[in-house]
Amino acid sequence: MRPAPTSKPGRNGKTDDAEEIRTYGHIVVDEVQDLTPMQLAMVSRRSLNGSLTVVGDIAQATGALAPNTWEDVLAHLPTQKQSRVIGLSVGYRIPGRIMELANKVMMAATPSLRAPTSVRTGDEHPEFVQVPAGQLLDAVVVATKDMDADLHDGNVAVVVPDAMFGDVCDALAAAGIEHGTATRSGLEMGITVVPVSVVKGLELDGVIVVEPSAIVRAEQQGLRALYVALTRSTKRLTIVHSEPLPAAMA
Repeated sequence: MRPAPTSKPGRNGKTDDAEEIRTYGHIVVDEVQDLTPMQLAMVSRRSLNGSLTVVGDIAQATGALAPNTWEDVLAHLPTQKQSRVIGLSVGYRIPGRIMELANKVMMAATPSLRAPTSVRTGDEHPEFVQVPAGQLLDAVVVATKDMDADLHDGNVAVVVPDAMFGDVCDALAAAGIEHGTATRSGLEMGITVVPVSVVKGLELDGVIVVEPSAIVRAEQQGLRALYVALTRSTKRLTIVHSEPLPAAMA
């Protein structure tokens, strides 16, 4: 629908084109869980009649002002029309064996939300590799080689706490493992090192999550960031850690 312009009177009572606001008959917003109250207000201001479709996953909200319920989002949206929340309870992308682990973290992070159910079980349970602190990088290298070999032409992401990004890249390079980085070359290579802060939205055949407790500790919404990391894989998931795992993963 073609947007309808609205204007505010200027200082002299005349229309000030510089303050023109375009409004729309229907607005669609994706990843709405990451919008701040101010951004939601900006969306509402551009709604002609309060008709919106907003899509998101509250459990994946990782910002400083992350909502805990859909009511927290709706409080900042237009009220001309009655709102309706429709939850998607079935997942098609993530295998059930991986989703079972991720759902534990989700329920710890957002206990008021309903955990989704996967339509397929998957071939492999998540693999856990625990090593002494001094051997963590070596274990990441081995896990990366193993997963790359198992998946053949599949794509693999090594998801790391942001502070470990450089060390993991250096360790893979020293081991002769060609890889890309999500901050520089995207997913153009079969193996990519991804800081957890930019992993949202990615979909991969295999994922190695490094040091979950460090992710929880460093991120503003630590458990939610970990949930995002755990839900990127469509086939294989390996967790490599030296610190004790977060209680939510027990």
